[in-house]
Amino acid sequence: MRNDKPFYILILFFVLFSFSNIYSAPGDTTWITAYNQELHYWADVHYKKVNFPDTSHHYSKIVMKYTLGCPAGGCDPWDRFGCLRVIVDTNTYYEIARVITPYNIVGAGYPGTCTYDYDLTDYMPLLHDSVKFGNYIETWINNPKGWLATIKFALIEGEVQPKPFKVVNLWQNQYLVYGDTANPPSSHLLPKNVTIDQNAYSVKARIITTGHGQGNSDNAAEFSVKQHGIIVGNDTLSYLLWRYDCITNTCSPQGGTWHYARAGWCPGASVIPWDTTITSYVAPGQNKLYGYYLEPYVNSCRPTNPNCVSGVTCTDCNYNSTGHTEPFYRVETQLIYYKVNPNVGVLPINSFVPNYYNLEQNFPNPFNPATTIKFAVKEKANVKMSVFDAAGKLVNTMFNRELTPGTYKINFDGSKLSSGIYFYRLEAFDSKGINVVTKKMVLIK
Repeated sequence: MRNDKPFYILILFFVLFSFSNIYSAPGDTTWITAYNQELHYWADVHYKKVNFPDTSHHYSKIVMKYTLGCPAGGCDPWDRFGCLRVIVDTNTYYEIARVITPYNIVGAGYPGTCTYDYDLTDYMPLLHDSVKFGNYIETWINNPKGWLATIKFALIEGEVQPKPFKVVNLWQNQYLVYGDTANPPSSHLLPKNVTIDQNAYSVKARIITTGHGQGNSDNAAEFSVKQHGIIVGNDTLSYLLWRYDCITNTCSPQGGTWHYARAGWCPGASVIPWDTTITSYVAPGQNKLYGYYLEPYVNSCRPTNPNCVSGVTCTDCNYNSTGHTEPFYRVETQLIYYKVNPNVGVLPINSFVPNYYNLEQNFPNPFNPATTIKFAVKEKANVKMSVFDAAGKLVNTMFNRELTPGTYKINFDGSKLSSGIYFYRLEAFDSKGINVVTKKMVLIK
């Protein structure tokens, strides 16, 4: 008689192993590989379908690692635009990450490969079940040179508060000419009517814009500092599109002028979106007109300017492939909606950055059996809230997780505790160390 037990154990092992790269126990990190040294040697979109866990899985954070390496023929030695998109259908996509490739990184003293980390927690509504990606690197160097792209996602199980539940595209323009009066940006970035989702607890506007082109008036658009922003009804929220930190690039050293400041990007770096909370300017179910704000500008050094004289107005009125190229922006703008996560007790009150860590007196106090505690977080930190009895014994850890700057509140239920004096303590571990604040509360039953 044949003993099939080892055979079935082997089958079970392979079944468990095959699913271990997707599903994990609560509290674990699940790694998913979307691209593995995918060769990009021309300006083509590389599509992939990737299986993610379904919506029954809950995550506190989603991080993506994007690595660029060199094929055997060598890297493309120029700064190229690249982006990763989630493709919904032929007409709908969402850009979730942008990168500009480095200059030369091969040879003695150079890094050889570069890895970029992206926090993609806001795109949680898009990253579940079967996801179609489109990865694009605008390289024109052709095989055997190019880039090897490796893209991996880390899904950290847990809860986030508030929880992103919808992403809405506003403007998507991959070549927005800047400074040409015959082709103004306003004819492409048309105002949009948007009705805020009824379930929205808070709303964030996100702008992913980079400037390109040089040798123009103000050396636009790559090397000129200009205001960009979003118009919400009658309110304009703006910022300066500029990166001062190129010289501290983690992908260094590189060949070429990689350390020069630029309009929203650095060679060999991830593009950092500009985020602003617009919750105070909108309301659930409310319809408003939204616009893209772009600082007015006229490029005198362009071939369509009849008053441009080469050698007088500028070195050359005509665009070329070297020192004088047309100024333009690559624009991606989104609204991200958040809702209250019923699985988490910590609720944000607002995102205004306080000057210090603060722990308010609970209310009501004395209480029976529940009370509310408000607190403020000065900077991004791992925050823990604990409750101790009069003898100093820990009786409850209300939460222990990373929070962004702002003010919060949490409800504490003392129904399982006896009457008496208790202490609640806030511990915040930030970049400068630990901050501790303690208060006393009284439970009377």
